[in-house]
Amino acid sequence: MNSTIIVLSDTKDVVDEHEVINQLFENGLEILHIRKPKYSTQELRTYIEKINKNYRDRIVIHSHHELCVPLKLKGIHLTERHRKKNFFRSWFMMQWIKFKRPDIAITASYHSPNSLLKHNPGYTYIFLSPIFDSISKIGYKNTFNDETLQVALKKTTFNVIALGGVDYSKLEKVKEFGFKGCALVGSIWHTQSPVAEFIKIFDKWKLLENTVSA
Repeated sequence: MNSTIIVLSDTKDVVDEHEVINQLFENGLEILHIRKPKYSTQELRTYIEKINKNYRDRIVIHSHHELCVPLKLKGIHLTERHRKKNFFRSWFMMQWIKFKRPDIAITASYHSPNSLLKHNPGYTYIFLSPIFDSISKIGYKNTFNDETLQVALKKTTFNVIALGGVDYSKLEKVKEFGFKGCALVGSIWHTQSPVAEFIKIFDKWKLLENTVSA
């Protein structure tokens, strides 16, 4: 997996959200995760249809997974609720989706370094959070030990994306830990200029990548 920056939508609606999303894609965003837990299937479909159709193959959805087939989306994300409470329904849905779309991206979230040492069922990548104190969730604080985290990242078979509190000032640390990429939430949606902030972070990330590979 190539190192990448992912943006997650805010769980609540944001002013000019679709305009911002389209501009993020125009400025290099590779993957958008849509998290709208209170949306019905039709509401989520309408939300996605307001995004430029050319970018649908960069969209991963966290709910109403069946939409990924007719809308030709990049993939689906399995939350802890999907993996535990609705295991059998999720399993059958995954089989149907994978039958229809063998190339579909399937992602998940974990919250402890020990989780990285579990069997990898074939996820395209996973989020590990919170790596830093969350910007978007008050009181959601990092409890990881840096050394334990680095050891787990070296041993894991997962492609691990850093989530939680990642902003411009944390990018070097994310690289040092050894993550495959980072995911942005509060650093985008809780700022005056989401697109400008994304461009700043994106440019720095690419610069760090080039420095490491040089």
